[in-house]
Amino acid sequence: MTVEYISNSAEIRPSKRRWVWWKYLHLILPLLFLAAMYLFFPYRERFEFDPDEGLNAMKALLVARGYPLYSQVWSDQPPLFTYLLAATIRFFGHDIDAARTLVLLLSMLLLAAMAHFLRLSWGYWHAIAGSILTVLLPFYTTLSVSVMLALPVLTFAMFSLMFLTMWHKQRQSVWLVLSAIALGFSILTKLLTAFLAPIFVLGLLLADNGELNKPIPKLRRFRAAFIWSLVFIPIALGLMLLLVGAGNLNQLFTTHLTMPNDPEYVEFVGAKSISAQLLESWSYLPLVLMGCLYIWLERHWLSLYAVAWAVVAYLLLFFYAPNWYHHQLLVTIPMAILAAIAAGETIRRVTELLRAGAFRGKQGALAGLGLIGIALVLAVRAPLILPDFYRPPVFLTKAAHAPWWGQIFLTKMTNHAPETRWAATDLPMYAFRTGVLVPPAMAVISDKRMSSGEITEGQIIRIIQEYNPEQVLWGRYRLPTLEEYLAEHYRLLYARHNTKLYIREDLGGP
Repeated sequence: MTVEYISNSAEIRPSKRRWVWWKYLHLILPLLFLAAMYLFFPYRERFEFDPDEGLNAMKALLVARGYPLYSQVWSDQPPLFTYLLAATIRFFGHDIDAARTLVLLLSMLLLAAMAHFLRLSWGYWHAIAGSILTVLLPFYTTLSVSVMLALPVLTFAMFSLMFLTMWHKQRQSVWLVLSAIALGFSILTKLLTAFLAPIFVLGLLLADNGELNKPIPKLRRFRAAFIWSLVFIPIALGLMLLLVGAGNLNQLFTTHLTMPNDPEYVEFVGAKSISAQLLESWSYLPLVLMGCLYIWLERHWLSLYAVAWAVVAYLLLFFYAPNWYHHQLLVTIPMAILAAIAAGETIRRVTELLRAGAFRGKQGALAGLGLIGIALVLAVRAPLILPDFYRPPVFLTKAAHAPWWGQIFLTKMTNHAPETRWAATDLPMYAFRTGVLVPPAMAVISDKRMSSGEITEGQIIRIIQEYNPEQVLWGRYRLPTLEEYLAEHYRLLYARHNTKLYIREDLGGP
């Protein structure tokens, strides 16, 4: 008898251990993504993924060196991401790979928060599908290692949604507080996610007023929304006012509200409408529609948060121009959630039908359509994403760099870096990599700032006269008067294409 008992226990224990491991697979996948990106994605080989990388990195370097944001360092974005980057720079130095790894960690946290939201509201298969489908989204891997706002702002927003879901499940006020703080941090990163606040408040009001099986006092109907708002408003508005300053708030709005919106300008800067950008995610559409259908069939109303997020984000970007490639994540991330709902339900129903031995009827038809949708996404997106990971680990084999014309500019700027205090440039990544500061007032020379008239050619010349920089590197924007000024007061050290590097006459050497 005893022997039989021990034998049964030995058979059961490994199964239980496997089940415990399986329960955490949806959280293990984001860690595997982090490891795969860190070891195999060639982000260390890229000088710059996007000009915004240089702008964000230079702002953070200036803040890390003691120049206050907004009052001296001009910025048209809220401060949180810049402060996180500045803290990273203080610890690791002006290392762009360290800054990119910070964004990668935030991307991993976004996947983990999304997976936990899906597990709470649907199940494990849905959570696993969510991580995979998100990684396959257009530009997700690239933006996961780009020093840009696209991923960090969505990480905080996803945590807000996850905490909100935990409140719906447990009705503990601490989750309301954490949700409000997380969305406040999202808005402190980029203002664009402010539209989620009324969606979340509406969801809380409907939740408290939807308990029809028992009488609810009038004040109780607004309690959750009141608590959430009571925390959110001081974080989003109060902390914003404190960190930015009342006199500097115009920096956050001027360029965005005065940008040219005519089709000729949008075409000139190479931007696309949000509808055109979403065409790259067309393979997700069948699963997204099925996900909405499953929400209705299963009455999982919490997932309507994702539906509202996707619809409102699309409408906002539809009437906003120009839209850049990174804006589409604001729509495709909730799309991935809806697609994951369909994928998870498909896998769950297929396993049930196979056990029952009857793969037919309405359930069989839905499962079949879901399998086709999953296969479509994998067939279209996986061949576009997976080749980027077919690189040797950076710590085993040093990748061969192709000849790059910009390396000459970087080398020459580095040679003169010891005798350089300031470098005026519209290509700040070069200055960041050499550890040289750009005059704070021109840390951000961008399409928005130039086209909106927030900074002019005359102002740029006056800043150069004031700071008297030892080096000037110019290449993105054609400014004839500036070129004349530089030709008169500086020595041309090197030029290629439209990019020119000038040094002050008192600096010697090649």
